[in-house]
Amino acid sequence: MRGSKRDVLLVLLAVASGSADAWSYLGLGHAFVANMTGNTVLLGIGVFLHRDLLHPGISLICYLAGAAFASFLTRNVREGTGWPGAVTSALAIESMFLLVAAVGWWFAGRKAALAASTWDLDLLLGCVAFAIGIQSGAMLQLKIPGIVTTYITGTWTTLTSNLTGLFTRERHAPRGEKIAYEERINMQALIVCAYLLSAIASGLLFRYSRLAVGALPAISVLSVAAYGLAQKSGANV
Repeated sequence: MRGSKRDVLLVLLAVASGSADAWSYLGLGHAFVANMTGNTVLLGIGVFLHRDLLHPGISLICYLAGAAFASFLTRNVREGTGWPGAVTSALAIESMFLLVAAVGWWFAGRKAALAASTWDLDLLLGCVAFAIGIQSGAMLQLKIPGIVTTYITGTWTTLTSNLTGLFTRERHAPRGEKIAYEERINMQALIVCAYLLSAIASGLLFRYSRLAVGALPAISVLSVAAYGLAQKSGANV
């Protein structure tokens, strides 16, 4: 798969993660489904302040289960194989979980006022967290330096480090190396922007069209999975 096409797919996955995190925090119990650092902090202060432990706990456990599931699915992927079929299969499964959650969210909103304490929303939280865990586990197999589409702290850190290097040690690097370095920085910046803008979009949806908020992450991952499956089918013809 060409780098430019791969980059578009990665941006779409970052959109899914950012929008899913905003959705879960605003509507599924003030927990995160991609940011496990945040959930760990919420659990810690929850113990001390006797606050909600259920929602960050559900999200963390289901995320880890999803990551373990994806690791099992992609266990035979070899480094340097581009965009492996096993990764596409994992993302297809993720998209199904997100679609189920989006439909469940719509029905929950139709039948009653959305209340984060109801059991059905807790089930949706677990479903979305499991899906994003699948994405995280699958993306590890691509082994793209400095690019993470879910836990965005890593991308922020490497982007900052690379920007610093661009104006220091990399300034005197050969032209080819410098171009590759700059392309990696641009991709990291795109991932961060996609994550941020998708969170903003989910916030707007939550305010003005609440029932549709689950559609953004579901459609984003479904698009990536569909493209990967189409490429795989074309290669087999």
